[in-house]
Amino acid sequence: MSIRFGLGPFSGQLPPGDPRSHADEYADTLALARLAEELGFDSFWVTEHHGAADGYLPSLLVALAAVAAVTERIALGTAVALAPLQHPLRFAEDCAVVDQLSRGRLIVGLGAGWRKEEFRAFGVRIEERVARTIELARTCRRAWDEGSVGDGTAVTPRPFGRLPLLLGGTVARAARRAGSVADGFIGTPPTKVGGSESLRLFRSLVAEFDAGARDAGRDPRALPLAFHMNAWVSPSGALDTGVRAAMWHQIGTYSAWHARDEGQAATDELPPVDDEAIARRTWMGAPREVIAQASPWIDAFAERDLHVIVRLHYPGMRRETAERALRLFATEVMPALRRRAAS
Repeated sequence: MSIRFGLGPFSGQLPPGDPRSHADEYADTLALARLAEELGFDSFWVTEHHGAADGYLPSLLVALAAVAAVTERIALGTAVALAPLQHPLRFAEDCAVVDQLSRGRLIVGLGAGWRKEEFRAFGVRIEERVARTIELARTCRRAWDEGSVGDGTAVTPRPFGRLPLLLGGTVARAARRAGSVADGFIGTPPTKVGGSESLRLFRSLVAEFDAGARDAGRDPRALPLAFHMNAWVSPSGALDTGVRAAMWHQIGTYSAWHARDEGQAATDELPPVDDEAIARRTWMGAPREVIAQASPWIDAFAERDLHVIVRLHYPGMRRETAERALRLFATEVMPALRRRAAS
C-alpha cells in the first residue's frame, strides 16, 4: 500500500467579527503550507466556493500559484475545483501554468458542484453540471497530453509533467463516472452518519469507481484514491471553545447553504452548534484516539494508492493554534498510520 498525507483543504474564510483581513488569512495559509512541507506532509490543498459572506476562497489556482512560490517539494491540490463553472480552455491553461511554476507538483481535483446560487451567478444551468464536468475533464486531458483542444487550438505552455486529474462524487453514478474518465477518485466521506457506517458508504462509492474503471478497460488498483476528513488532535484530547467555534463555522456554513438550496430563508446566519455533527465528521482527540479512528480507513484500502487529506485549520482559527495541531499530527499520528499502512 502507498499512503500519502495531505493538509487541507484551506478555504480562506473569515467568520463575522474576525478583526483580520483576508490578506492576513492568506499569509497564514502560506505560512502553514511552509510548515506542512517542513513537517513531512505530502500535499497541500485548497477549496472553492463563490459569493459567500465570509469570503470563502473563490480562486483556487491563484492561491496555489502563491503556495508554489513559497514551497519546494509538497504537492499542490484542488479539493475541488467546481468543474461546471470553469471555461475549459482557460482552466487547462491556468493549470498548466501552476504546474510549471511548481515544477510538476499540481494535482487537479474536480467536482460537479451543487449550490444553486453559484450556478445562477455564473449563468450556468445546474442541469448541465454533469455534461460540463465531463467536458472539462476530457478537454483538460486532451490539452495537457496533446497540446491542443478539439478545434485545434494550441494549449501552451504544456504542464511540467503529466497532470493527474481526480474526479469527485457523492453518489454512485458520479463515482462510476469518475472511474471511466478520470485518473483517480477524490471523495468526501458521507456526513449524515459517522464511524463504521460512514466508512461502509464510502467503500461503496469506491466500489462504483472501480466498476467504472473496469468498464473503461482500466485496472482500478492502478488508480489513486483520495478522501478528505476533518481532524483535530491535542495532547489531552480536549476540544476548546475557540476550536469548537472554528470547526462549527466550517460545518455550519454548509448546513446553511443546503437549507437555502432547499428553499428555506436566505440567510447567512449559522444554525446553532451541533456537537454531534462535529463528532460525526471529525477524527478528534488525543493522538492515540485519532490513530484509532483513522486506522479502519487505512485498513479498508490496503494495497491501494491512498491519499488522506486532513483538515487541521478551520475558519477564524489563529495560525498558532493550527500549528500546534499540525506538529502533533505530524510527529505522533502520521508516523503511526504510515507504519500501519506498511505492515
